[in-house]
Amino acid sequence: MPLLGTSGLVAAYVVVALLLLVLNLNARWSWTVKALAIVVVSALYLVTYYSIPPLLGWPTAQGLPKRFNLIAVYVQEPDKASGRVGEIVLWATDMSQGPRGGEPRAYRLPFAQALHSQVEDAANKIRKNMPQIGEVKDEKDAANARASSSANGEQKKVETAGKAAHAVSGSQASMVIEFYDLPDPMYPEK
Repeated sequence: MPLLGTSGLVAAYVVVALLLLVLNLNARWSWTVKALAIVVVSALYLVTYYSIPPLLGWPTAQGLPKRFNLIAVYVQEPDKASGRVGEIVLWATDMSQGPRGGEPRAYRLPFAQALHSQVEDAANKIRKNMPQIGEVKDEKDAANARASSSANGEQKKVETAGKAAHAVSGSQASMVIEFYDLPDPMYPEK
């Protein structure tokens, strides 16, 4: 069976909508039923059109998991000449689904210079076969953690935290992403 691409699926849905329109013109249904059928098919057409790209593996704008295993990074810097806004795409697996995580997912984040440098450092470590774990924290939680560690006089090596405006539940919220080296596995003694 041949598989259709995105444009083929949209075209197939348009054909179904046209068939419904022809059926409505020749059927003896009441006009309220016909109008309702047209509205429902038109709404489903829009839902299908906007639902297909995430299914095809395009990066999602959904929030990153709280803890994730970073697999790969793609950075598109802003271009003032073309007016293109930058973005950072992270391929990651959710650590809440176990140490291996689930299937990798691409997450789109808005470009921020601090996050860019942090992500580049993590990508360099991945290229050196040092797996990276990412952790998303709220900005106030990260600020409280830094304040308490400096108040206790602890000298922890903390990776630089990138801050980026990220859409969460329809509002702009600031978050901090920290990357850590994946610790070596602890094997049981023999």
